[in-house]
Amino acid sequence: MARVVISTVAQADTASILRDLAAKAGRQVAADYASSFETLYERLSAHPASGSPRVHYGANVRVCIVSPYIVAYRHVPGADLVEVIRLLHGSRLISRRLLGRAD
Repeated sequence: MARVVISTVAQADTASILRDLAAKAGRQVAADYASSFETLYERLSAHPASGSPRVHYGANVRVCIVSPYIVAYRHVPGADLVEVIRLLHGSRLISRRLLGRAD
């Protein structure tokens, strides 16, 4: 099992997403998304290479979807670590810079 680490920026993204959802769609919707994010992190712990590779975002960057959000993470093959780097709305134009990676 890989250890899943949520970056400070990804923690802020999550808080912002959940706050926005609670305000616009209600607390239950926000709680459902929080649960979906946790379920994804459990899956990544067991299967760290399960996300789709996105080498144009940087070395070892992969993404998973919790619709409509994109969860970008880094996993080095053979390492027991998953670093969640950002959670972004799928409508955003995502770049290496937005992910904080200049590899």
